[in-house]
Amino acid sequence: MKKVAIIGFGFMGRMHYGAWKKTRGAKVHAICDSNLAQLQKVNVGNLAGTDTSTDFTGIEIFEDYDALLQAGGFDIVDITLPTPLHPAMSQKALQAGYHVLCEKPMALSLKECDAMLAVAENAEGKFLIAQCLRFWPEYVYLKQLIDSGKYGEVKAADFSRFAAAPGRDSGGKSWFLDESKSGGVVLDLHIHDADMVNFLFGMPQTVTSKAHLREDGFLDHFSTIYGFPNKVVTSSASWAMPVSYLFGSEIKVVFENAVAVMNSKAKQPLTIYPAKGKPFEPKLQKATGYEAEIQYFLSLVNGTVKTQVLTPEDARDSIQLVLAERRSAKTNRTVTLAKKGA
Repeated sequence: MKKVAIIGFGFMGRMHYGAWKKTRGAKVHAICDSNLAQLQKVNVGNLAGTDTSTDFTGIEIFEDYDALLQAGGFDIVDITLPTPLHPAMSQKALQAGYHVLCEKPMALSLKECDAMLAVAENAEGKFLIAQCLRFWPEYVYLKQLIDSGKYGEVKAADFSRFAAAPGRDSGGKSWFLDESKSGGVVLDLHIHDADMVNFLFGMPQTVTSKAHLREDGFLDHFSTIYGFPNKVVTSSASWAMPVSYLFGSEIKVVFENAVAVMNSKAKQPLTIYPAKGKPFEPKLQKATGYEAEIQYFLSLVNGTVKTQVLTPEDARDSIQLVLAERRSAKTNRTVTLAKKGA
């Protein structure tokens, strides 16, 4: 039985807490948050399924991270803190000998990503960035469909993710609205679809992005064309939606002999429209992306992974990709991505 300490207990901390509670072979041993009021305040965020517990009997509670690490008694540190804290918190836990699962995005810069990778390389514990979309049922199925070649090659794909900016109704006080801390819509929201592009098709050769910049320079909406031979891959992301819109994501993948479509806002589940035969909704895994992601990490810790889905290096590549997109959008120029090892 692996024991888990969750660091940060806002919306994502609660999501992870609920997923760990459903995971066989693991139990939550401790929760750490500098603001203990979080334990009694339930933030439901933009997705259903948030754990609403307020009774943490039997779980050790800490306000100080160093005190938690020193106290020990657990195996895994699960970091669900704001992005600027990811590098230091991850490295400290790895150096202390713990396994570390850290929320996305990995960091705000490639320099920080590389420092995290260097520490992980020499650590005893396993390290993973929680790019949950790789484990989400619809995307797991898409990956299988693409790799199988069942409907031929992919001709085109489009991914979008539109939302009201987090904290937009907080009077501008949310850390999400500070791009120097959150990375803005590109690193915090779009990183999901960029990582999917990387996962499904590999790294593109170029990116060409266009953006809407507010008068204060805040990038709130953008679109990207990825440079791949023989296929057209595009993506859009927005934090320009009104609060009443909340959130919506969409997938369109055009194969030679079928189209796969999903639209969360229209409540259209993933549907396959084959060239021959009737449209159908494929049978998907029952576990949520968060649950499957945590099960995967536990299998990494236990040494029982059968198929590699995600590595820290993959997460670093996706940071490289979104930073190139942001640079393209702000300079109005196509950016060529450096090849691995170059």
